[in-house]
Formats: sequence, C-alpha cells, structure tokens
Amino acid sequence: MKYTDILLDLDDTLIDTVENTRLTLIEIYDDYNFASYFPSFQDFYTIYYDNVSRLWELYGRGKITKKTLQRERFVAPLSIVEQISEEQALAINDDFIARIMLKGTLVEGAKELLDYLQSRYRIHILSNGFTEMQYVKMDSAGLTPYFDKVILSDVVGVNKPHPDIFTYALKEIGVPADKVIMIGDNHFTDIGGAYHSGIDQIWYNPQGKPTDDFIPTYTVKKLDEIKNIL
Repeated sequence: MKYTDILLDLDDTLIDTVENTRLTLIEIYDDYNFASYFPSFQDFYTIYYDNVSRLWELYGRGKITKKTLQRERFVAPLSIVEQISEEQALAINDDFIARIMLKGTLVEGAKELLDYLQSRYRIHILSNGFTEMQYVKMDSAGLTPYFDKVILSDVVGVNKPHPDIFTYALKEIGVPADKVIMIGDNHFTDIGGAYHSGIDQIWYNPQGKPTDDFIPTYTVKKLDEIKNIL
C-alpha cells in the first residue's frame, strides 16, 4: 500500500455537523420561544447558518480567534432581538454547545468506511474543532476507538490550512508526507492545506462543488467510494 496513515477531518466528513446543528437549533428555537422573534424556524436557521459559516471561514483564515467565534455564534444573530440581552445570548450559546455535543448523527457511510480503513491503516483526526467539544462528540458518535491520534488546531495553536499544523501532524504520527493522505470535506482548509503541504488528498464533495486553484488527488461524492481508492 502506498499510504500507511490517514488524516481525517471530523465535522461534516464523519460527523454530520450540519444535521446535528439543525436538530439542536430546532430544540433551541422551541425551548426559548424564538417563534415570538422570528417568522419561522427557517428564517432563524438561515440567519444563524450564514453567520456561523462566515465565522468559521474567518477562523480558518486566522482572522478571528476561537473566543470571538464562540462569542459571536449566537450574539450576532440574536442582536436583532431587543428582548434578548447579550448575556442571555451567551447563555443560549452555552446551552447549544452542551446539547450538540451529545448528538450522534453521522455522515452516510462513515462507520462503514472507518471499519474498512481500520484494519489497513493508522487513522488520525486532524480538526479545527475545539478540544472541549471534539472528544465528547467523538464519544457520542461512537468514533473514539477508531483513532490512533487526535490532533486539534487549538492545541497546536494554528488552524488548517496553515502548513504548520500539517507539519505538526506528520511529526506527531512519525511518517513522511508521501505516506499520508488527507480526507476532508472542506476544499480550502482540508484539501488545500494538505495540497500545499505535499500531502495527497481525497476531497469528500457530495454537492459536486467546483475546484478552486488546483485539482485534488481524488474527489468522491460518497464516502463508500473511498474504498475503491484505498
């Protein structure tokens, strides 16, 4: 086998974070009576999703801190509601985090892929997610036993796609770049970061998005297609 080790993104590559977010936001919407402030759940969800997507992009580019992302996740979308104070928005954020960590929805085929890979390679998580959440999320989804190393950006001190986190990962797992392949859903952070670090990539691209400035080593629309590559 060409590769000995696999670096895997966690959110929306293995754990279905979009769906877990939606389910948790439905609970938040109902429990905090957001129907009094927003025309519908979809209106609230769109405002939240657009905001948090922007925050994660800025975080990946190193333009905001973890603290800012955590703070603005709910403060920004709820700032249009006069009845909800900033302090209350932060408390709602804490409640959201406590709930979503326990959601275990996986991307279709994630467990089957991990079962296939586990007997063939060493598997490691490489994630921009936060330490206080990722381990709980992996436990809740039943994924923890699959991984040899869990490498998180807030421990390393730099986010994907910065080459330093990939250099750190290679040193941590003790193999050269040509023995590793990165699997992830984010073209900029996962695939671009690996590409510019001399690491082969498998882009999990279920929506068939166009590539940017380079063509990934491999592209799949479903996780089970990876079995035909590795």
